[in-house]
Amino acid sequence: MRVIHLSYAVPKPRFTDPEAWLRRINFSIGVLESMTSHAEILGIYHIHYKGVLKRNGVTYYFPGYNRWQLLLPFGFNRFVKSLAPDVIIVHGIIFPWQILMLRYTLGNKIKIIAQHHAERPLRDIRQYLQRWADRYIGAYLFCSFDLAKPWVDRHQVRDLKKVKEIMGTSSSFYPMDENAAQLATGVSGDPVFLWVGGLDANKDPLTVARAFVKFSKTHPAARLFMIYQMNQLFDELKILISDGQAENHILLIGKIDNPDLIHWYNSADFIISSSHYEGSGIAVCEGLSCGCIPILTNIPSFRMMTDNGRIGLLYKAGNEQELLAALQKSLTINLPEEKGKVLEQFNNELSFEANARKIMNVINELQQ
Repeated sequence: MRVIHLSYAVPKPRFTDPEAWLRRINFSIGVLESMTSHAEILGIYHIHYKGVLKRNGVTYYFPGYNRWQLLLPFGFNRFVKSLAPDVIIVHGIIFPWQILMLRYTLGNKIKIIAQHHAERPLRDIRQYLQRWADRYIGAYLFCSFDLAKPWVDRHQVRDLKKVKEIMGTSSSFYPMDENAAQLATGVSGDPVFLWVGGLDANKDPLTVARAFVKFSKTHPAARLFMIYQMNQLFDELKILISDGQAENHILLIGKIDNPDLIHWYNSADFIISSSHYEGSGIAVCEGLSCGCIPILTNIPSFRMMTDNGRIGLLYKAGNEQELLAALQKSLTINLPEEKGKVLEQFNNELSFEANARKIMNVINELQQ
């Protein structure tokens, strides 16, 4: 069986090195590589490079199509057909026109699966095209059934039975000795909390900082380390920490290159997220893969990742008091025992291998 993963998007910023691109999306291609034990796997990406690369059992095609050629993808869809797929997984549910053209090019035998990548239900003319394209999509991969419900409510996915609860991304990180990790990062604290995200309204770092300022008054040994790239709320965050006299308790680290994050996750006891919306949650998944105990907002993707709160703690997004209560409750957790439960959940449900197994189960159902 030959399975093709593809997208109709051209990524930004401009990538000209295929190896650099694959490193950039390592949270995704690990699923493809794990699927190679079940089927022949091909991946197609539209960076500014033309060629073919074989790595870890996957054949990656870089055909060099531009945005306009992918908007009217006659040539690209013929190229896909020439690869003789049995199943195609389209990444992103924002390409209904392209999927309609793909079905016309391929005929009816080849199965099409669409994977959700944090998109919201379509609002422009594409909403009507999506309703049409839905007839030709055999299954949808969503991190959570709850994330699919708005699509069903707007009749852009007509049947919730077509939705499969599969994250589709994961982490290549792993647990390592905490002392060695903290030697690399210089992290200390009792306990250590880690927050990773952009300083924007959706990631909501200010709620975390407000709650931690109060928490640190009664638990001065605790430390929160914040790693971020986007800086929209930096000034407000800095003032909040300063006014709360929490400079020694909340440490603003800034940007860390992704390969180095493994040391930070392994330095921490807890991973905090304050997101209001996530299609999945890569940073949280990376933390879980290292055994970080999650303290997360009670949103669909995080409910799925934590098995409805079986591991870690959930609180209402934007609710400072609920987060403060979760921080206080975290001090009562048996850390070694809970870390073991976290790693078990990751390995069984969220790892590359788990994702590959679940996707292949969906494919096998469609092929019957």
